[in-house]
Amino acid sequence: MYRRNYRPCRFSWKKASREGSSTGLGAEFAKQFAAEGASVSLTGRNVDNLEAVSTECKKLGAKVVSTAGDITSDAIRKKLVQNTLSKFGRIDVLVNNAGMSLPRRTILDPNYEYFDQIHDVNLRSVYHMCGLTAQELVKTKGNIINISSCAGIKALPGTTSYCVAKAGFDMLTRCLAAELAPHGVRVNGINPAVFKSDFLRYMTTDKEEMNKMYDSYAATMHALGRVGEPVELARLVLFLASDEASFMTGINAPCDGGFLVK
Repeated sequence: MYRRNYRPCRFSWKKASREGSSTGLGAEFAKQFAAEGASVSLTGRNVDNLEAVSTECKKLGAKVVSTAGDITSDAIRKKLVQNTLSKFGRIDVLVNNAGMSLPRRTILDPNYEYFDQIHDVNLRSVYHMCGLTAQELVKTKGNIINISSCAGIKALPGTTSYCVAKAGFDMLTRCLAAELAPHGVRVNGINPAVFKSDFLRYMTTDKEEMNKMYDSYAATMHALGRVGEPVELARLVLFLASDEASFMTGINAPCDGGFLVK
């Protein structure tokens, strides 16, 4: 979670909370929030990576608290919120970023364990985090940003479990926006396509193979002919968290390099 240090800044949040901050896109989000004057509460499973991101955020002048663990754990989610409130006293922005996919499987060769695992990370944990922080966000008139996927909009054969989880994620964004709007809390989602991150580690850990996959995605999936850079997504997250987006709630905004029009 993050807390603003009240220096001159184009954003007007006081603190934001987020999950999945130790690598890839989440790490970039945390650093960009820190650079804008927010204090940050980070979580992730890899302690070393979490400490590295924490150090970078501190170098940017941010106050930081870290909670290591698996976001699918009820105990870790509660600990994350408790640690944030103990350190900063409030929550202004929750960024739900934890996500995973798995190797392609079709319904002709189903794996029900995969289905359950993907939904546990991509949907169940998000719903619980929103529930744990909702009362605090009402107090601060804060907002929630959900990092979904274009897979929640466009069917991708072989990734049905992931697509269904992300489609549910998008509906969760809209439902929570409707529920929390009377309390002054905004809820928005972002649907990225392929960005350079650690997400593909669920498909391969071989760097050369990963780079080939990025090249293939750039050529075949994105109208702009490249994959996204983490900072490009981070800028949209920062915008939605700011008062510049004060009249926006319930949206699911693609950030996809033209994937949906390809």
